[in-house]
Amino acid sequence: MTRPSRGNSIAPLPHCLIASFLLLALALPASAQTLRGRVSDPDKQPIAGAKVLILRGDAVSAEATTGVDGQYGPVVLTPGEYRVEAVAPGLSVAPKAVSLKTGTTAELDIALAISAVQESVVVSAARETTLSRTTDSVTVIDRAELDTTQTATVADALRHVPGFHVASSGGFGAITSLFPRGGESDYTLVLVDGVPQNSFGGGFDAAHLDTAGLDRVEVVRGPKSALYGNGAIGGIVQLVSRQGGPTRGDFAVEGGGYGYSRTTGSASGSSGAWRWGGSFDRLMSDGDQRTFAKIGQVSNDNYDRAVGSGSVGWSDRSTRSVRVDVRGERDDRGFPGPFGSDPASLYGGIDKISRGHNLSKSVAASGAFGDSATGRHRSQFTWFNVKSDYKSPYGASTDESRRVTGRYQYDIERQALGVSAGWELLHERVDNTFITGQVFQPVPVTRLVSGLFVEARPSLGDRAQLTAGARLERIARSALEANPGSRPALADDVVWSLNPKIAAAFIVSPANAANWTKIRASAGTGIKPPTGFELAYTDNPSLKPERSRSVDAGVEQTLGRQSVVAEATWFYNRYDDLIVSVGRSYSSASRYKTDNIANAKSQGLETGLRWTGTHGLSARAGWTWLDTEVLGIDGADTAAPAPYKVGQPLVRRPRHQGFGELTWTDHCGSLFFNVGGRVQVADLEPN
Repeated sequence: MTRPSRGNSIAPLPHCLIASFLLLALALPASAQTLRGRVSDPDKQPIAGAKVLILRGDAVSAEATTGVDGQYGPVVLTPGEYRVEAVAPGLSVAPKAVSLKTGTTAELDIALAISAVQESVVVSAARETTLSRTTDSVTVIDRAELDTTQTATVADALRHVPGFHVASSGGFGAITSLFPRGGESDYTLVLVDGVPQNSFGGGFDAAHLDTAGLDRVEVVRGPKSALYGNGAIGGIVQLVSRQGGPTRGDFAVEGGGYGYSRTTGSASGSSGAWRWGGSFDRLMSDGDQRTFAKIGQVSNDNYDRAVGSGSVGWSDRSTRSVRVDVRGERDDRGFPGPFGSDPASLYGGIDKISRGHNLSKSVAASGAFGDSATGRHRSQFTWFNVKSDYKSPYGASTDESRRVTGRYQYDIERQALGVSAGWELLHERVDNTFITGQVFQPVPVTRLVSGLFVEARPSLGDRAQLTAGARLERIARSALEANPGSRPALADDVVWSLNPKIAAAFIVSPANAANWTKIRASAGTGIKPPTGFELAYTDNPSLKPERSRSVDAGVEQTLGRQSVVAEATWFYNRYDDLIVSVGRSYSSASRYKTDNIANAKSQGLETGLRWTGTHGLSARAGWTWLDTEVLGIDGADTAAPAPYKVGQPLVRRPRHQGFGELTWTDHCGSLFFNVGGRVQVADLEPN
């Protein structure tokens, strides 16, 4: 439903955040209980860089990283019962129980065994938990995997995630789109240390995301609007930067053909209660410089990118922490046009003028205090700005998206029930050369989104997990003045949306079994509000968000005493209220120029296989089958938006795609071999 709004205000945002951080600062210290120990490999040798995860219930209370001697801690914790896990590439162990009493220090040594089971912290859930305890379809790509395969961009890492299709329009820096489970290219919410990176309305170009300084990449397949609200309609990609642990640094220089060069560096460490991390990445490429007999030399395909980031955090115990992250990125690229793909002979040759320049900046500040057993408070503030300048034969243009977010969340874990609840406020604005007002002067499009969310996790024993949650979203667009020929004056508009989700997982095998079977299923909804252009070029006073309804079911199975992990997930998505131009042939479906009347669906099967052997050998593979279909518009089942016809597949969604990878790692080096491919896809004539 819709109703007019009397304006938007973000005044409560800083007050809420200030109050949260004051509560954090005033948290009273308690007597120290600590945990420490040593992590070793199957040969009883110390493991450097192993992750130690300390859990209370299913929530991660603290993390630690081992030094060169395999030692971790001391980690300051509150009294209570904990489970401790340690993981390293190709190694893991079953959780170990430990009890901490007031004022004591516990020693816990952990010996790891060879395993293909990949364990990791997942921050994209309602509360930090481990990968094995999540009920969603989640893939984690860790730092060791990125290093072994020498992956330079996040887009290349996502090519090896089942269910995700990465479509690039050229070489380095060319527009790169992410299609989650058959969804649109603006259906993935991308976060860097909790900061949303999407432009106004969800659009995202994945060409510029580097991997320098990352600890891991988390990929959630399926809608997460029940927790993250608008934008998380098809999936989430969250980049988590490395911070803290033993002091370490990395530096690399690369070079290759097409004028390619890359210089990267990163460092992280800790001193007492302080933790820090930072990275930089500089990449350049001349691109395609070939000369063609009829059209001449390609001289406008070069790319230049520079990225820098840094973070600092403080935490003297597991019950309180603060963290600040900053990031900046600029890139410049030429766009020579579709000179190599002109089936209709409509293109005039090589575009030597068109160039794009992007500059993005972001800041995030977060804090947490309390223990999940008695109540944990978390708050976060983020600021993000991305400005794009584009020069073409038709002139210059700019586009700028600005976003401020504030989020508060309360978590509590009791024996019978775990609950997370909170409130989030988002204010965003877009300014574009082509979004103009009454006298064709630039005018902004602004939106204020507020969401209340709650998630419950009832206790079902050690082998079963259930999560059920919902988020009520209020999406308020500010008034837009008229533009002659494009739109009438639009008053303030408010749209409400409720997005629920339920998910469950069950481990069939007993805890002490050599192998185990895990089955899971989920159902939920997602939304994506209109883009700036959709709001600026319509006569519709109340465009609604596009919506998805999704279900999936999957199974994971270990074999060979957990040296092999196989998984398969079936999914079905129904996309409704898609915004399209209303053509003459179906103008009876709507009285507006654009409206939420289009529909589509997708279904498919995601499969994956991971094997870890002896002597540093490991392998993984994946294959995705995807079926997409254009459905009829509302009120006209046989009509579809041009240029589609009902029943046709969606463009750029391959029916089959897969990959395979073989790696060898040792203390003295590593080798890798990978292969990937897809079948032909439907696309649009580039002219």
